[in-house]
Amino acid sequence: MFSCGQYEECIVDCDQAVEKGRLLHADYKMIARALTRKGTAYAKVAKSSKDYEPAIEAFNKALTEHRNPDTLKKLNDAERAKKDLEQQEYYDPSIADEEREKGEVQFHPEIKAPHLDLHRFVQV
Repeated sequence: MFSCGQYEECIVDCDQAVEKGRLLHADYKMIARALTRKGTAYAKVAKSSKDYEPAIEAFNKALTEHRNPDTLKKLNDAERAKKDLEQQEYYDPSIADEEREKGEVQFHPEIKAPHLDLHRFVQV
């Protein structure tokens, strides 16, 4: 399923493989392989930074079952991709303009906020 691009079905199949593997007391490497494939499928489907959380969780579970350098590399790649997407999602020009205006009002209230009565704060 994974190689065909049917990632949602791959995730379901991996969940079933992990359940059956635990019932049959399968080798930890096999369970870790299914969890790694599940995490990879989640990473392929991810469109936002929050979509990477299930992938990272699956990779961590796979590393708990069996410490594999390929799984560790995929975990690091997913965390890096999540961080990059968070930074891209954080940068929004309209929000940046609003925050800049708030800062200008705070540091220069007489310029940007003439509606404030600054004379009442002056002590005589």
